[in-house]
Amino acid sequence: MPGKLRQTGKHLNARTWSARTVSALWLVLVLLVASCSEVTDTPAPTTPPTLPPPTALPSAVGVAQAFVDALNDQDYETAYDLLDEPSRLGLDAVALGQNFAAERATATALTVTYQLRGGILTERNTAATSLVSAWDTILVGSFQASSVMRLRFSGNTWRVIWSRDLILPGLSGGTLVMRREVPQRGAIYAADGTALAVQQDRMTLGVRRGLIDRAQEAAMLETLGQITGLDPADIQARYANAPADWFTPIATLDEETLTQHSARLAPFAAVSAVPTFTRAYPNSQLAPHVVGYAGPVPPELLNAYRARGFTGDEQVGLSGVEGYMDAALMGQPGGRLHLARDDGSVQMIAERPFVRGMDVTLTISPDLQLAAQSILGKRPGAVIVLDARDSSVLAMVSYPTFDNAIFTTVAPDKAEERAQTLNDQGFPLLNRATQGGYPPGSTFKIVTLAAGLSEAVVQADELFSDPGYWDGLGRDYRKTCWLKGGHGRISLVSGLSASCNVVFYELGKRLDLVNQSLLPVYARRFGFGRPTGVELSGELSGIAPDPDWKRAARGEVWTSGDTVNMAIGQGFMLVTPLQIAQMTAAIASGGEILRPHVVARLSSPASDTVVEPEVTGRLDLKPEVVQAIQTGMVGTINDRRLGTTVRQFESFDYYLVGNEADGISIVPARRLTARQRSQARRVIVAGKSGTAQAPQPDAKPHAWFTAYAPADAPQVVVTVLLENVGEGSVNAAPLARQLIEAYFRLPLSTPTRSPVITD
Repeated sequence: MPGKLRQTGKHLNARTWSARTVSALWLVLVLLVASCSEVTDTPAPTTPPTLPPPTALPSAVGVAQAFVDALNDQDYETAYDLLDEPSRLGLDAVALGQNFAAERATATALTVTYQLRGGILTERNTAATSLVSAWDTILVGSFQASSVMRLRFSGNTWRVIWSRDLILPGLSGGTLVMRREVPQRGAIYAADGTALAVQQDRMTLGVRRGLIDRAQEAAMLETLGQITGLDPADIQARYANAPADWFTPIATLDEETLTQHSARLAPFAAVSAVPTFTRAYPNSQLAPHVVGYAGPVPPELLNAYRARGFTGDEQVGLSGVEGYMDAALMGQPGGRLHLARDDGSVQMIAERPFVRGMDVTLTISPDLQLAAQSILGKRPGAVIVLDARDSSVLAMVSYPTFDNAIFTTVAPDKAEERAQTLNDQGFPLLNRATQGGYPPGSTFKIVTLAAGLSEAVVQADELFSDPGYWDGLGRDYRKTCWLKGGHGRISLVSGLSASCNVVFYELGKRLDLVNQSLLPVYARRFGFGRPTGVELSGELSGIAPDPDWKRAARGEVWTSGDTVNMAIGQGFMLVTPLQIAQMTAAIASGGEILRPHVVARLSSPASDTVVEPEVTGRLDLKPEVVQAIQTGMVGTINDRRLGTTVRQFESFDYYLVGNEADGISIVPARRLTARQRSQARRVIVAGKSGTAQAPQPDAKPHAWFTAYAPADAPQVVVTVLLENVGEGSVNAAPLARQLIEAYFRLPLSTPTRSPVITD
């Protein structure tokens, strides 16, 4: 027999079995069978078993590829079925899948793709091939690894020999470890560098349950309760079900407080403190709605943050700039993925440094912001001050307000105040400037005038007759002007200055006859019905209704009455104060719509980006149309016969003196001679008042006033909205004047309440 093998062996190539190896294998098999025969009492064979000739073995490629396909499909049942018998011992399909899933999770892998590379080397009844895995991870980016897949011919087919190296090479003799590196959250500063939100060093006080001396537990809980202000039972509940060696956080304290109580805590081995960072608001009552606040990751966003590489226990932005700019402020986590070998050595697999969180500098002027907060006082509503030249937000105030320091940590001394704020029915967390939706009232007549002139349904010099009412839809649908006796004969432009309802009812009817969607189209052109894009989270879109909207939202048909109501800013129309400010800035600029912005720059040690003004649209109005609107707005304040707010601005008499080279100052008229006044520019304010009916029964209307100054070279835009106080010219205009005075650093006037009721 050996001779025949040697003779046959002359025809074998280099990759087939040698005769000596086959003989040895036969001998082993004979011995094994003989051994088995002793257990089973069956006769031992007298001749060696017959093996398939080496050249007759099927290719292992199909099985190897099927295994790879199963891994890529995460079909671990199929993969398990392709393993050889010894590999299945102590392993099932579920455990196989768990092996892969655990290492993917450690590596923060988004995808792992396996493929065979090169041919298969076959040696008797075993085969081997190269298995390449391509990993795309959150923390360390992309990398590849190559391991060896081994197979065994068994039961007339090839089977894969299981090894953890098939997941990632080296895992059979080591542990995969990811060291996550999370950057520090960026800071927020006001325009002058005043710190508004920073990361602050703190100490987190906690308990390790396994170290508690039960004889001392009651004393430990009492001491912790006295220091933190928490109920001892609540403290105990926090760590009661935690693993024995876990550090369970109890409260975050500043280092001074912790040092003060260190002697009291020293007897308790289970209590310790670890350094941490927490969000702090050094000037917590300065523009809190703009700055916003940070807090724990909301449960519904937990997976999204983990997908970005965070653990989920960080503080993240929840409102204001903190929320909108959260990604920039947080930066991008990095990591170091390595293999800790059983022999103590370490193999680096992949690494990527973290990206530092950006610092954000705002456009907010602290001096002007504080003045605006004082001017609004405790009146529910909002005020906005924009730079007319680039629409940067210089001040933004909303009342009721809040102190964002209550959200810095879970410190118990803020818990009660935080709960009160969250449950306050006045909704102090609502930024009324960007999240409050109100009918625009007569401020919307600016849009109606633009549409009427542009669509040629009216001429700029056309005269109207206002007897105090309008029967354009029939006497049964009579509508009245706010001035009971009417304005008499009045021009189109003067109609804007006087806010004459009859003029704008008529414009609304004419536009409706041309096309019911015309006025809504112009509303959207002015930026209504969509967010302005300011960098504050949760901005409201508002509603710029049209026939399609009414049909979808209310199941009703649009009528002429809807257009007529919309023409004076009533009906279904809803806007935010910031949208009104954006509209005003567009008129002041001559027709460009700039995105209002509160972020001036983003900076880090590696980069510095200045936020440039962004044009988001154009009114596409003819110059004469813009001029007519501007003239009407100037008349609102300066037309002594018809202007709705003449009385509120009658003593606003200032001049700009000087030049760009030597400096320009603003001087009261009384300090100038007649000749000096003739050579100086008078500061003229252009504005529009509005009184909007509130939806609540028996509620007073909302008061609006929006303005820009100087009218001939605009620098500043101000918008005021007061909830449920009455007429805009009486209540909101005086505050707008004070805001303009604050901008120019003038003495603040004393608001005068006009005895004449106007729009």
